[in-house]
Amino acid sequence: MIYLGLLYLLSALFPGSNFNLDTRAQVISLLVNAAIFFLIFTFIYALIERSRERRMGEARKQQKSGKQAGKDGEEGAEASSLKGRPNPNTSRKKSRRRR
Repeated sequence: MIYLGLLYLLSALFPGSNFNLDTRAQVISLLVNAAIFFLIFTFIYALIERSRERRMGEARKQQKSGKQAGKDGEEGAEASSLKGRPNPNTSRKKSRRRR
């Protein structure tokens, strides 16, 4: 629709150019070109969206499998059991000296 509007505007602004829509044949030619352009654009856009969705789906699967593997390891178990408690790996004497 935008394509047709722009070509009509160009034919009105520049009457001596190649954008004339004076005869019925020119109008039909313009409509055929617009339809072909629309079909090609739609097909290419659909392919691009399909490949993007496929890549996003693969990325989601990898993230989900990565999160599950991290939770199954020992680090996940230790972090949940020490939640809210002081870190046992730090020395209290060192922390007192720094203050």
